[in-house]
Amino acid sequence: MRVLGITGGTGTGKSMVSSILKKKGCEVIDADAITKDLQRKGCPVFNKIVECFGDGVVDGESGELDRKKLAKIVFGDDEARLKINAIVHTAVAAEIKRRLKLLEKRGVPYVVLDVPVPVENGFFDVSDVVWAVCANDDIRIERIMDRSGMTQEEAEARIGAQLSNREYAELADVVIDNEGTAEELEKLVMYEFERTVGKL
Repeated sequence: MRVLGITGGTGTGKSMVSSILKKKGCEVIDADAITKDLQRKGCPVFNKIVECFGDGVVDGESGELDRKKLAKIVFGDDEARLKINAIVHTAVAAEIKRRLKLLEKRGVPYVVLDVPVPVENGFFDVSDVVWAVCANDDIRIERIMDRSGMTQEEAEARIGAQLSNREYAELADVVIDNEGTAEELEKLVMYEFERTVGKL
């Protein structure tokens, strides 16, 4: 089994790359989706977050995490971001490794790890090849504003709290520039997959 780790900052189109490969038959493990599952009310990760940040991050009606409130705290404070990452990454890494074992037992040939924060445990240590998806900040800001309704300032703060394109690129074996059309992106993705991972 070959594992392709895909990372990149918000608004670069990392999920677009993963969805192209999913359509072509790859299994995709989405770290964001795992994070949401592990943060549901009553789960150990949820309990640790509430213990760390207080009841103010819980939605009064649903009792679930208020992600917008939590994001405002975390993306505006380096120390808070380190705390949330310490809580979340360990649990997500364990779940990624559990899923990889199951997929390997099933004889799956290719797995894509879609991970926004490139960490050692649960990303670099299990990936055979690492891709970074990049796009210039103007394009990223526009995409973030279009999909989430954030203001330009909020989008810029979100980008500023992450690694730069250059830092992502330095960590990767391959850089996927996603500044063109969907067709151009698909061609590039399929070319690089065959070149660095295998034949689909």
